[in-house]
Amino acid sequence: MSPPPSHLRCEHVENPIGLDEVHPRFSWRLESSTSLEQAAYQILVSSSTAKLAAEAGDMWDSGRVESAQCHAIPYAGQALNSRQTCFWKVRIWSKNHGVSPFSETGRFEMALLHKEDWAARWMGWPAGRAGQAAYFRCIVELDFVPSKGRLYISGLGLYEAFVNGHRTDGVLQPTVSDASQRVYYNTWDVTSALQSGENAVAVCVGSGWRGMPMLIAQLEIEGPDGQQQTLATVRSKLEPPWMAWMAALGPVGSNSLFDGETYDARREKSGWNLAHYTPAPDLPRTEQWIQACIIPEPGGVLRAQPIEPIQVVKTLEAQSINEPQPGVFVFDFGQNHAGWARLRTEGPRGTRITLRYAESVHEDGTVNQDNLRTAAAEDTYILKGGGLETWEPRFTYHGYRYVQVEGWPGRPSIDALMACVVRSALAERGEFSCSEPLLNRIHHMVRWTEESNLHGVPTDCPQRDERMGWLNDMVSRSEELIYNFETARFLAKFLDDVADTQDEHTGAIADTAPFHWGFLPADPINIASLVIATLLHQHYGDTRPLERNYSSMQRWVDFLSSQTSRGILRYSHFGDWAPPASEAISHSEGTGAISARTPGELTSTAFYHQALKLLARISRIIGRTDNAARYESMAADVGVAFHAEFWSEAISGYGSGNQACNAIALHFNLVPREVRGRVVAALLKEIEACDFHLSTGNLATKHLLEVLSREGHGDVALRIATQRTYPSWGFMLEKGATTLWERWEELHGTGMNSHNHPMLGSVGSWFYRHVAGLLFREDETARPGLIIRIPSLTGVTHAQAAVQTIYGQADVAWRRTDGTLHVKAHIPWNCPATLEVPGEIHELTPGDHSFTFPVSSQALQNA
Repeated sequence: MSPPPSHLRCEHVENPIGLDEVHPRFSWRLESSTSLEQAAYQILVSSSTAKLAAEAGDMWDSGRVESAQCHAIPYAGQALNSRQTCFWKVRIWSKNHGVSPFSETGRFEMALLHKEDWAARWMGWPAGRAGQAAYFRCIVELDFVPSKGRLYISGLGLYEAFVNGHRTDGVLQPTVSDASQRVYYNTWDVTSALQSGENAVAVCVGSGWRGMPMLIAQLEIEGPDGQQQTLATVRSKLEPPWMAWMAALGPVGSNSLFDGETYDARREKSGWNLAHYTPAPDLPRTEQWIQACIIPEPGGVLRAQPIEPIQVVKTLEAQSINEPQPGVFVFDFGQNHAGWARLRTEGPRGTRITLRYAESVHEDGTVNQDNLRTAAAEDTYILKGGGLETWEPRFTYHGYRYVQVEGWPGRPSIDALMACVVRSALAERGEFSCSEPLLNRIHHMVRWTEESNLHGVPTDCPQRDERMGWLNDMVSRSEELIYNFETARFLAKFLDDVADTQDEHTGAIADTAPFHWGFLPADPINIASLVIATLLHQHYGDTRPLERNYSSMQRWVDFLSSQTSRGILRYSHFGDWAPPASEAISHSEGTGAISARTPGELTSTAFYHQALKLLARISRIIGRTDNAARYESMAADVGVAFHAEFWSEAISGYGSGNQACNAIALHFNLVPREVRGRVVAALLKEIEACDFHLSTGNLATKHLLEVLSREGHGDVALRIATQRTYPSWGFMLEKGATTLWERWEELHGTGMNSHNHPMLGSVGSWFYRHVAGLLFREDETARPGLIIRIPSLTGVTHAQAAVQTIYGQADVAWRRTDGTLHVKAHIPWNCPATLEVPGEIHELTPGDHSFTFPVSSQALQNA
């Protein structure tokens, strides 16, 4: 008998509340690393624990389902209702080992599924006050001890909520969206914060992406005997006066994601978030409480937030403190990151402390904010006096390594500031290391860059006046991101953001999602939605992103088709963005970031071809075989047109024959078999002419490394990856970088000079795939599998990687010593896997494996 399933997840979460997914998906795995393979499963979903214990699946009994799938299995039972809590368990059958016991009980709770479930309305100030934070509070009186309390809430732009002084989880909530399309709300379990008698709900709302604070909230309370009471943001004459929502100004004054936050502690309303609060009698008339008003809705549909909250995930201590000018102190935290500083200070009332954030410093030691463009990146705290004061901002975040402090009373100690690292709380998924220290440092740099750019969407940078979800970046960076962090929910939500940018008439999407920057229609290279949906299926076995976004992806590809002329797509905005300066058009868009030698039409057509191939693959996966054949045929025609248009017999390559042109053509299989060897040879010659340095931008960099490894030239890719001179990742590190730069050049002035930018981070996936040799299968089944493909890299003697798969953690480690290759691998339960070395393929069962191979043969040396 196999052990019972464990690690029960519903919608990728353990015991979630606030789901508005009416067909939630179930997942499980086994606790042990048993080699037992699942042959079938049965899921029971019940309306009560008693019924579940009696094995009565009154909501859904899947029956015995013959399948090895153990992830993302959709609920197919009775219709689910708003607020409903369901309980579930699962058992499995293993080949030749019978049926397991049922698992422990899991549960899930639905959110508000229908508009009519909302008694609440959007509330705000009658005349606005844009740029100022709004404080709201309301009282609900109970004559029972609550047994359940749920707060459904959204505040635009961002909110911080309290129930009887207890703050709800997360910061910078809700997650960002196009509020004209959808607005996310959070569901919080506030049962433990409620009490018999008076209860206070208090919310501070900042500007965020909106500017004008607005709030919608609904507190639903149940008692042990079925009593129910609701407190909602409404304004009605039928309400008792004590239930009115009141609004006021408070200590959070001006606040902006780009500019920072001003907090005047003298204006604090002590106890404002508690039930028995009495406003001070001497409040200035401009800070007195008034009744909040119903205001126009933002336009978007209210949806339960499907992704992890943003949180303070770690803190950093300052490494040094300097005083470049009298009374000016600069804290160096040693690591570029995203978040804010938490200060501890005491001093006279009215003392004004200013914190200015930056990624670098001037020669005189003061912070250099030139590359932040119009973002002020400055927080201000005004002391109330009377003792130790601790503060951190609520409605902003910064990208920084250095904080310049001005106005401090006296001289700060090195622990007076603590850096708070703030991001969407995605679990870390993968880890990599090898014998080459430089690659480990690059991996560390890539990870920190991603940590800095996960704030509801995968942003391009955390520091200047941008912070956008660029699709261009995600085309190259998404595979690296998915190896390093658990992104199943995060990236599925981003696909919704992409779909929300779509023009309803043409099908064109925008360059950024949500659409705050760039062009519409987007550059044709922006096939990120197809790439991401495919990767989510490949890594998680999840077909829902494919199904949900199929129409959107199809309309985008069809729009691109409408823009072609004889198979060639003749418009381009960005192309292979931001190559080395010598390869770019001087003074072009983005302060010279458009490639001079990689034709825009070549990249547009190549990515259009890849979009057709991906859409054909997606069509096959979800059973749209008629479309699959059509898009495959279209891709074949585009491939012929591409070769005819861009092939040069004289240079045995495409376009200008530079690294980008040939790498893109090879990677997307646009090169006819009879000339492929010539193109590879031309690519190697071009790399040698560049002294084994890159000449590529953000897109072709990924394809270049992949092509070299795939074509048996991994050592050339390794030589490129381990360069320490310009342009290279090692050059960034030699110059003191702790996160990736936006450009290959070291630049500090205005323009495209972010020092925390993940678009050149695709090398991170190459580490997992072609140094450690841990790959995910690219087949079209719903069951992800692994390929362990050990590379032959003469400059690396050992490497290892670990990734949390849907089955559990997979590990691979290899080492070459004394002419022998040693390979160790751990394959988690139920995971299909193979080990590949030249001339040999080994099927791997779950569990631990150890192999040795001689490396004296020419075949293995040149793998």
